[in-house]
Amino acid sequence: MRIAIYGTGGLGGYYGARLHEAGHEVTFIARGANLAAMRDQGLKVLSPLGDVTIASPKATDNPQEAGSQDVVVVAVKTWQVEDIARAMTPMLHPQTVVVPFLNGVEAPDQLNHVLGTNHAVGGLSKVFSLLESPGVVRHFNEAAIVAFNELNGPQSERIHSLKNVFESAGVDVEIPADITAALWEKLAMVTSWAGLGALSQTPIGGLRSVPETRELISASMRETIAVAKAKGVGIRDDLESFLWTFYDALPEGATASMMRDIFEKKPSELDAWNGAVHRFGLQTGTPTPVHSMVYHLLSPMERRAREPRKGG
Repeated sequence: MRIAIYGTGGLGGYYGARLHEAGHEVTFIARGANLAAMRDQGLKVLSPLGDVTIASPKATDNPQEAGSQDVVVVAVKTWQVEDIARAMTPMLHPQTVVVPFLNGVEAPDQLNHVLGTNHAVGGLSKVFSLLESPGVVRHFNEAAIVAFNELNGPQSERIHSLKNVFESAGVDVEIPADITAALWEKLAMVTSWAGLGALSQTPIGGLRSVPETRELISASMRETIAVAKAKGVGIRDDLESFLWTFYDALPEGATASMMRDIFEKKPSELDAWNGAVHRFGLQTGTPTPVHSMVYHLLSPMERRAREPRKGG
């Protein structure tokens, strides 16, 4: 199967390498130093599940060069979705499936707004990996899980085929009956503490050990759950306790990707995380005081990070 990985960072690089190793024809869409390293030295994945080295990956920064694809995996940052949707159109044929593996709940609709409703499905990934250096992906845990399904209606034949593709690469696959609910539950998982951690410059261990910040995390969870329910999303009843079980098991020094971007003064996914809860709260008349506070306090840093860099 012909598969394009649009965004070859820690997530896209990991799954693309596994799919290539399984015999699929994979094209990596990358840029800058990462693309140069892949062309010069190949792509390497270092993983507890086994290392992978692709000596000469098919890699480009021009989607037109990739040709027609059966599957496009979207693994960019959330603020890039609409731009890359327009750029990927040369890779699509009528049956191409576009699978976004991003945090947040808005990517499938953003993709379908540009591409039409026949291409994008709902998707998410559970994997701890990062781009350690150009051309080198580090995968940390002994699992890699993807989940996807049609946004409306039951599992389709193309979802079944996609499941077979990822399982052929040794990736665990979940097919949630309600992918929209799964996306909102993951949004609650990442937003409930990442913004607070960015503001306080404190990893999860410090936040969960102090009663006051622990309660702020719980309040953030409840706000996201309330907004989702106001939008008619079927959130699981035990989500708050489920998330605390997850948070309490994380390493003391664990940080979220949005936190790391903010620490490094890079553009972050603030707008798609805390910002989304804030916006949907306004739309549904649901109070979101913690998310709104976090969003407004971090927004000035986000604006500065997005300012054009001045040459010296």
